[in-house]
Amino acid sequence: MQNSSDTTLSTSISRWRTARKIILGSIILAGSMATSAALLQRYAGTNCKAQRTVAERGYTYSGIGAVIQQRGEFVVVRDVLPGAPADGVLREGMHLVSVDGMYPVSVEDWAAALRGPAGTSVTIEVATRCSGHKFVTLDRQLIRVQK
Repeated sequence: MQNSSDTTLSTSISRWRTARKIILGSIILAGSMATSAALLQRYAGTNCKAQRTVAERGYTYSGIGAVIQQRGEFVVVRDVLPGAPADGVLREGMHLVSVDGMYPVSVEDWAAALRGPAGTSVTIEVATRCSGHKFVTLDRQLIRVQK
């Protein structure tokens, strides 16, 4: 038979476990909310109109319409959006070498360099296996991405 101190200890441990589950659940929920907010901020910046657009399953930005990714030590074109300035100029697999005379290192730096106000131009040096290096100049425009 359990005595009073064993019952008290068992009740305290049970309460502690329940409190721990609630706290851990709160931490996970807060982390998920922070991650969602960070993603929303990353895609939309501080523009409230752009944040609403992201929330509606798409987003708008000003750039060339090329989807890029890190592949080993290189940043390459993964895809080109139809009708975008890069359509018909850049192709999947092209290595990005420089942009406006700068040599970004990370994919984030490349994305920032390729984006800019609509109507402005950007000169990109690209490399391909067969045709070597070339420079292309594209005019940025408003790109609408629907999910």
